[in-house]
Amino acid sequence: METDKPTITNDERDLLKRLLIAHADLQMALSAITFLGEELDPEAKYSKIELRRFKCFETTFIVSYARAFTKSKGSRHDQVSLWGIGVKLSAKERALHELIINLRQKAYAHSDESFAHVRMDVMHMDIPGGTFAVPHLQFDHGLEFAELFKRLAAMDLTHKIMDGLTTTVRRLAEKLPESFVYVEPSSRPSDVDYRDMLAESASATVIEPPISPDT
Repeated sequence: METDKPTITNDERDLLKRLLIAHADLQMALSAITFLGEELDPEAKYSKIELRRFKCFETTFIVSYARAFTKSKGSRHDQVSLWGIGVKLSAKERALHELIINLRQKAYAHSDESFAHVRMDVMHMDIPGGTFAVPHLQFDHGLEFAELFKRLAAMDLTHKIMDGLTTTVRRLAEKLPESFVYVEPSSRPSDVDYRDMLAESASATVIEPPISPDT
């Protein structure tokens, strides 16, 4: 005896959209940490510029991974629940998951002072008319996922969560009466003529001589 195919509810449809977005975020995260591993030689010496390039990969990994698990606007399902997609993490996996989220919240998508690692040295130069201060800025270019096994563990964790997402998406897709779901932006940024913007900022900046403390 045939039974009627269950139809997706509005709540499930909203959940499905959120899971599709989360899958895209995690796919970006997985690509970023994969590229980091392909480019990084742990035995090599790198310049600050090269380290910043690696930091770009790492930042993309951390921010993209955490986006799925931080609150977003536009849906009643504002973040993904691991329990809701049938993913159970071990204690070590949970610790790594929470580390990535915390890095995103404190250091990679925000700049909490408790996580900041910067330094400024100031050199004072005596010139006619006064003293000129020259700041020298130094930043931490260290990588959180430079170590091979930590990086591989992060990749395995991402794969595990994506598997749970895929299984849940498939289950919800079976209830769809239509053959596709399309999520598109509901708002777009204002159009800006960037040529005009560059032209406006092209004027030379004049540095005024320092004022003597005697004046």
